[in-house]
Amino acid sequence: MVDSDCIFCQIVEKKIPSKVLYEDEKNLAFLDIFPIYKGHTIVIPKRHYHNLEEIPESELIETYRVVKELATLIHHKLNIDGYNILQNNFEAAGQVIQHFHVHIIPRSKNDGRFNIKIPREQANDEELNKILDILQKKE
Repeated sequence: MVDSDCIFCQIVEKKIPSKVLYEDEKNLAFLDIFPIYKGHTIVIPKRHYHNLEEIPESELIETYRVVKELATLIHHKLNIDGYNILQNNFEAAGQVIQHFHVHIIPRSKNDGRFNIKIPREQANDEELNKILDILQKKE
């Protein structure tokens, strides 16, 4: 399954050049051309799925096996302090390319490149219970 308009599918088909770090029959990993930090890598299944909700579980497991292997490699070979694993779904969450993909973003302490701000305002029990009810409601 390939989408001829998808830039990642074009990379899989070698119509667009990339700096391939890893490739097997199901997955491809390449260096991001707009890296947040040196070694920023994108891991994709070769088959086209728009997002997390579409990719079959078996392929998701295989993709994340590759993510783990490459994150470990990047961590040790580039001598970085840590890394983020990022996977966006839908435009509101920052997904720009509509092909399921996972970012491995190398990090160094105080690099100031990419910060996740966690709110420090605690939700009250009533708000949490309302959300829990909605999510657990049988349809």
